[in-house]
Amino acid sequence: MKRRDFIKTVAYSSMLSPGLSWSKQKSKNKYLILIELKGGNDGLNTVVPYNDKLYYSKRPGINIPTDKVIKLDRQIGLHPSLTSLADLYKQGELSIIQNVGYPKPNKSHFTSIDIWERASRNKRSNGWLYELFDKNNTARLIDSIVFSGSTGLFRGPKSNFIKIKTISSFIKEAKLLENETTISNPNNKNQQYLINSNNLIKKVANELLNKTSNTKWGSLANKTPLDRQLSQVSELINTNIDIPVLKVAIGGFDTHADQPESHYELLKELNNSVASISNYLKAKNLWNNTLIMTYSEFGRRISENGNNGTDHGEASCMFCTGGMVNGGIYGGKLDLSNTHKDNLIYKIDYRDIYATLERNWFNVENTTLPNSSLKFI
Repeated sequence: MKRRDFIKTVAYSSMLSPGLSWSKQKSKNKYLILIELKGGNDGLNTVVPYNDKLYYSKRPGINIPTDKVIKLDRQIGLHPSLTSLADLYKQGELSIIQNVGYPKPNKSHFTSIDIWERASRNKRSNGWLYELFDKNNTARLIDSIVFSGSTGLFRGPKSNFIKIKTISSFIKEAKLLENETTISNPNNKNQQYLINSNNLIKKVANELLNKTSNTKWGSLANKTPLDRQLSQVSELINTNIDIPVLKVAIGGFDTHADQPESHYELLKELNNSVASISNYLKAKNLWNNTLIMTYSEFGRRISENGNNGTDHGEASCMFCTGGMVNGGIYGGKLDLSNTHKDNLIYKIDYRDIYATLERNWFNVENTTLPNSSLKFI
């Protein structure tokens, strides 16, 4: 494989300066696993207001019948495919954050996910996690490995992440890169980009090879796309590699038509994959060091459309699970009577969730967002 072709599959960065471990732990690192639900997940059929007559009147064809809902309290329950998430909730290990959104929401897939990942409407802003890590300037191998989905969270002038499909193929292909480490023409930006990328790829590949030399990678055959990603994530965490964020994604949530069948399968895949990785991490005594969070660019409208589906909406829900979460329901009641153009009105700004992560998970000294009253972790 030519170097240029391989480099196109990964992001690059300048080399890191030495410093303290990001996690500030001598034994085990901490990890944030992000699961992007691509397309705009329908929050109302994920976390169901089964005791609200408006829900059933506005969704006569696609609602979740009361007797199928996994009831969490007298007001809301989970989609019937989310059995394992319901078990995590009962164990106090799942936070459900409702009514999440932002002011003047944008219903474009590209624009809205860009706003979410920059934590800003300013297109000149860097990614939220790029800013957070850069501001705290702590040493780590890289900021993130992205297996699928958007990469805006980590983008900036010296982006320090890689995007790959599988660990084994990345290591194999990295070995084919030329050992070119110096720049013959400092004014040639293209050459500098290629060499910086080359150096970062080899650095990460060597560390992965050293960390995973005794790892027997499980077969990825016959697994769902999300399971293939999360099974690699789980084995990476088991190596205690110094990469604080691991990003995966599952597509298909743009359910304009025939939603009940497709949404059921998507949520079932999410449920089963989260169950697999949580069981693995618990068995390895790594559950307390890991936080798993879902997010999507927007929710769906309250009323169903004429195609047995739902159109682009505004506020939606998020899940957060791990050994250190404060399990429960956050974000207030789902109010279908007080709406904005047939959309839920947001009550929780997604940046409040980020602010909680900054302080309560990453424990940084230099935060990028104002403090939040949310205490889901």
